[in-house]
Amino acid sequence: MTKNIILQWASIQRKLGGMTEHILEPHGAAAWSPNTDVYESHDDVMIKVELAGVAKESIQVNLENQVVVICGMRRDPYGGESTAGYRFRQMEIEYGPFQRTVSLPFPVDGNQVTAHMVNGILKIRLPRAQAAASKKITVSTDD
Repeated sequence: MTKNIILQWASIQRKLGGMTEHILEPHGAAAWSPNTDVYESHDDVMIKVELAGVAKESIQVNLENQVVVICGMRRDPYGGESTAGYRFRQMEIEYGPFQRTVSLPFPVDGNQVTAHMVNGILKIRLPRAQAAASKKITVSTDD
């Protein structure tokens, strides 16, 4: 029973966290926030976003400086006439516009970013930008 309460509390915190994020962003007030995992390694950052039911054509990923913005739209394929005559007993799936902003821990190479959608999970790989290459400079004289 304790485990169930902890899981429910974690779910409530995720929902409230998403709501707080939207309150702070005036342009995203009507958007929902998908569950997101961010992993960091020595070479890159991997972002995984849960977007079940979202067509890849309706997803936009933008990188500006060290911030990734993932936004788009999830439409209800069964909405409208297919729900006519029904009363909702439970609604947990969020539809409409979504937005998620992820701040990166280090500069990334925007030319090498990849994004793939697999089974409703968007995976974005952002390789770390290479540091300025070392170069040996030879000093010459006018002898």
